[in-house]
Amino acid sequence: MSEFSIISIKGQADQASIEEFASFAFKVRKTPFNTGLMSQEQTKRLLFWGLNHGSNFWMVKDKNNKTILRMALRVCPDSPTQGTIGFFEIDLESSNHQEALGYAIKEAEKWFRDQNVKQLIAPVDINTWFNYRFSLPSKKFFPRFNWEPTTPPEYLEFFKSAGYGYFAHFNSVFFPHLRIGPFAPGTGHLKRSYKRLAKAGFHLRPFDQENFKSKELPLFYEISHEAFSDALLFEKIDLQTFSELYAGAVATYDFSPSCVLIDPEGNEAGFLFAFFDGDHLVIKSIALRKKYQGLKLSSGMIYSAVEKAFNLNKKFTVSALVRTGLTSEKIAGKSQKWSWFSWTHDYVIVKKDL
Repeated sequence: MSEFSIISIKGQADQASIEEFASFAFKVRKTPFNTGLMSQEQTKRLLFWGLNHGSNFWMVKDKNNKTILRMALRVCPDSPTQGTIGFFEIDLESSNHQEALGYAIKEAEKWFRDQNVKQLIAPVDINTWFNYRFSLPSKKFFPRFNWEPTTPPEYLEFFKSAGYGYFAHFNSVFFPHLRIGPFAPGTGHLKRSYKRLAKAGFHLRPFDQENFKSKELPLFYEISHEAFSDALLFEKIDLQTFSELYAGAVATYDFSPSCVLIDPEGNEAGFLFAFFDGDHLVIKSIALRKKYQGLKLSSGMIYSAVEKAFNLNKKFTVSALVRTGLTSEKIAGKSQKWSWFSWTHDYVIVKKDL
């Protein structure tokens, strides 16, 4: 008989388990790896959403009823041979955490096999609209930002030792703002794109702050679901959940460098979601309707944000959380050629074939 047991949250009425699940990360994460932890209230909101959309939330307890780890399991609705493990946290200070982990992984994989899942992916909190990715150690790992994953290195190593290999890589590239008179190395291609954009009859407008919830969020929802429909592990979500994601970010940061792209006929063609985090301009999301993709418009949108950052004497621009090989990473790569002092924070998700 195992010394461990699994407590599975059955529904929203299981308040005691829900509270324990939501607070667990704050109990086990230690400085400096507790940067940017999801709030308990947000965890509970996602837990409720997950319970209504096929997620299973587990806590593994030892024979003394002490919780050693938590995780969530879900079969991908649009790709039922794939499953995800998310919300992973473990008490590294418990003497039996390795044994608990082995037990949890074994039971999780058995559960997925029973659902005819052939491939597991981790870490993904429900789907890729929410938190995902392990952070990779690096020389410039610190300081960290609240908008990026800061997982202890043990988390990734645990999954690697259980047979999980790299599935996808991501990075955030940090560019110091270097100025030589009016010239800013690394921005020439962005400025040229901005000029081409205007010459072709496109223009940019700021977000409509007064009508952000009623006008902008439904527009961004529509464009995002078109622009990202082919993205890794993409899944449609409802407008309310999408709105809560963006509204939460807008309430936290100054998003004035963001913009909406307007085509020559006056139609909304896409948007750039960018914000200031202290001295950093963070380029978070670029979404274009499919008919406008491939026209090199994204670089011009980014230049409008960079120009605002220069005017405010911001010190850095960050191309944030980009999957390697995507267009936005290629844009960052062009800037990186001219910015010899840039650096990256790297992240991965892992997979295992069952």
